Amino acid sequence: MAALAAPAAQTPFAFDRYQIILQRKPFGDMPAPEPPPPPPQPQGESFAKSLRLSMIVDVNDGETMKVGFVDTRTGRSYLLMPGESQDGIEVVSASWKDEEAILKQGAEMALIKIASGEVRAIGPGQPPTGGPVTSPGAARPSWEERRRARAAPPPPPEPPPPPKYTGAELERHLQEYQLEVIRQGLPPLPIPLTPEMDARLVAEGVLPPR
Repeated sequence: MAALAAPAAQTPFAFDRYQIILQRKPFGDMPAPEPPPPPPQPQGESFAKSLRLSMIVDVNDGETMKVGFVDTRTGRSYLLMPGESQDGIEVVSASWKDEEAILKQGAEMALIKIASGEVRAIGPGQPPTGGPVTSPGAARPSWEERRRARAAPPPPPEPPPPPKYTGAELERHLQEYQLEVIRQGLPPLPIPLTPEMDARLVAEGVLPPR
């Protein structure tokens, strides 16, 4: 029996005999392989990478502000006011206090700082600067605020206050003041004494009788 079983164990079985079972899919369909992730798209370099902010000039006490910057690729320098453009580069705004300016080329905007040379892209809906200044006493008003203040018409002068005394009341007040000045020995006002005023001063001993 052992001699008959040994050759049977060594006989290989053909895999085709299981094909009918696999066609019935007893374990369900195989999951579809996930597609590979798309390769990262290369991002173009910002136009402002070659720009260096050199100065922000406040002219005529805030009436005019000019922004100076240099293109290190071409060596060309620019001096533009907010709203002006040259070679397709526009100055959107500038902050003399923060020493920074926002430049634009096409639909792309970037914020550039003078001291650090930092260049930061500004996306759609992103605020161009940080939070508001928390110490208003130490902050200088921005160019835009001073421009609006100068453009607004000055407020009309306030009317002078009405006089406290008028007519006969003013005359009585001056007479009483004249009496008080004479009582204190001060130089009198250029107002003549009436008989009634003279009699009061004589009765008080301030003036001698005639």
